[in-house]
Amino acid sequence: MKSVEIDRGKRLRDQPTTGHNRFHPDIPPLVTVAEGEEVVLATRDGVDGQLGPGTAEADMAKMEAGAIHPLTGPVFVKGARPGDVLEVEFLGD
Repeated sequence: MKSVEIDRGKRLRDQPTTGHNRFHPDIPPLVTVAEGEEVVLATRDGVDGQLGPGTAEADMAKMEAGAIHPLTGPVFVKGARPGDVLEVEFLGD
């Protein structure tokens, strides 16, 4: 099974080959899969690790707003064409 792993101890900017923070057609796929093939994608939280249990209210002003919304991918599905509807299932452990 194919997978995209990340180090959650590092921010996306420190691992740029694992994702991006926007959708754009020029971003190359991280992984290619066939129809029906399973793939494991490790993901980051929505603020890319900037908040944690010890975060105080004063820390909120220091957040890097441009670093939010980290995305893992894209994934290229062989045979999929523009306009196709793809069914994606999120499987638990």
